[in-house]
Amino acid sequence: MTELTPPTQQEIRRTDRYTGGYLVFVCVRCTIQYILLPFVLPLLGLGGNIAISISLAIDFLALGMISYNVWRLWDTSWRYRYLALSVVMVGILLVFIYHDLRTLLFA
Repeated sequence: MTELTPPTQQEIRRTDRYTGGYLVFVCVRCTIQYILLPFVLPLLGLGGNIAISISLAIDFLALGMISYNVWRLWDTSWRYRYLALSVVMVGILLVFIYHDLRTLLFA
């Protein structure tokens, strides 16, 4: 088993950049899903299937970004912390996707 070496400054900056980018995405996603879709779209006369479709697209994009970040951060000292967080977030996203698909297909 190889021993982990302390990260270099370049690796720390790279990890911060990836994690910071993902956090910005999470903020934008939450703003869209929990403010724009349920409150603003109905005021404009839109909603229902349009809001659910947008929500599904955002959730699938989030799953892709989580996968990409796990792949990019695997060689860093953050790997297990980020992997644990990713497992929790993927679980939550899968519940949202299931609920949205069920609403969209069977309502």
